[in-house]
Amino acid sequence: MLNMLPRIIYPREMVIKKGSLIRLKFLDGKKAFIICGGQSFEKSGYLEKLEKHLAASKIEIVAVKRIIKDPTEDSINTIMTQLKDLNADWIIGVGGGAVMDTAKLIYALYENQNIPLSDFKAPHSVPELRKKAKLCLIPTTAGSGSEVSNSAVVTINNKKTPIISNHFIPDIAILDPNLTISLPPEITAHTSIDAFTHGIESYCSSLNNALTNSYSVAGAKLIVENLEEVIASPSNIIAREKLMYGSMLTGLAQSMTSVGGVHALSHSLASEIELSHGNLNAIFLIPMLKFNMQESPRIEEFIQQIGLGGIERLEEWISRISENTKMVKKWGAYGKEINVNEVSEATLEDISARTNPRKLTVEGVKSILEMTF
Repeated sequence: MLNMLPRIIYPREMVIKKGSLIRLKFLDGKKAFIICGGQSFEKSGYLEKLEKHLAASKIEIVAVKRIIKDPTEDSINTIMTQLKDLNADWIIGVGGGAVMDTAKLIYALYENQNIPLSDFKAPHSVPELRKKAKLCLIPTTAGSGSEVSNSAVVTINNKKTPIISNHFIPDIAILDPNLTISLPPEITAHTSIDAFTHGIESYCSSLNNALTNSYSVAGAKLIVENLEEVIASPSNIIAREKLMYGSMLTGLAQSMTSVGGVHALSHSLASEIELSHGNLNAIFLIPMLKFNMQESPRIEEFIQQIGLGGIERLEEWISRISENTKMVKKWGAYGKEINVNEVSEATLEDISARTNPRKLTVEGVKSILEMTF
């Protein structure tokens, strides 16, 4: 009952500015375990900067683990075998949504080493953390909002599973737009569409409230106003920073309200095919909104508040982004053998479906899958 109330839970500290990675120079602690992305973070020179900042704060880096795929229960358990005896008092996740989700899941197991990850599938079942370490999250994309959210998605038994816990909200979130400069336009688009979807689904969630509504609208408006500029001019640091603000705001909103049918369907299909979460959201967003509009006037209300006027202009914006970044527009080529009945049933079971503004049905989800095939 408590967790169905509109609770307001923030990171203990957020730092948002060009060059804010320097905040690491002032951490209190002794040992840090770093979880980061692939080679690009190192090639950009920012891994070296991170190491220098931590050295200045006299924090020893006990290990660096690079993540190149979305987390699975097996991959999390493998990392845990390396971490459990290192006595880290900071877990630092630097990367996109998959990296930060991995950091959260590692943190949960590091603090509770005798509990399997699968025991955390029920919402808010992660025991209290911060007995051994603190959590710092640093995004290198403007999209997932994971740096301020209470969720982490992991594959358990071949099924994408959101793990929900307010203990995942970090002690420090550092949002430095410099870290996003080298992000390719395609990934920029995928992650930003995900962030936009957080905004509109939070606004229409059955748990929405006045505060989250203001975050959703402000964040989505920043994304709409700046995404195309960043795609056209990737080094525009001002637009990059505004995108990060937008992603952070919609991330805060969805962390308090959850999301809806777009995310539920994306989670379910992502267990079956190799398409990015953001690309799947782009495929399903307009059809799901049209499905929900039959019972929710809040969708048109939201679209008007962010300056797009109506669903047609939103559809044009999504289509333009997709064209300019070569997004996949139909999922069928990636999943011809998929059982749509099973995916539809899994969508209804996903926790995100609970807060969709219209009750989802197997037939309704199947119709969306078929029209986007």
